[in-house]
Amino acid sequence: MLGALQDPPPPLADIIRTHFRLKAKSLAAQLERWLQEDDGGTTDRNGAGNVMTGVSNFGSSPGGVRNGMKRNVDDLLALIAKLTLNGEAAAAKGPNA
Repeated sequence: MLGALQDPPPPLADIIRTHFRLKAKSLAAQLERWLQEDDGGTTDRNGAGNVMTGVSNFGSSPGGVRNGMKRNVDDLLALIAKLTLNGEAAAAKGPNA
């Protein structure tokens, strides 16, 4: 999600930004839930999802401190907040602004 919002493909950039702006509230809530569930361990990068790869859960940091999830969530939430503020400002100016 972060990559799609940071560097959207040019033909889809407006659509992607609009999608994230419209889904901002539910997406922020989901990200917070995922962050709470994260055990801080690394994941298998072969697409298997939450499969641990040689990292013990013992002593891991909840909230994605070790695996970068917290930083990514914070970055994504900041981008969404910026889109939301810009979108609300544009909507307030009207369609001909």
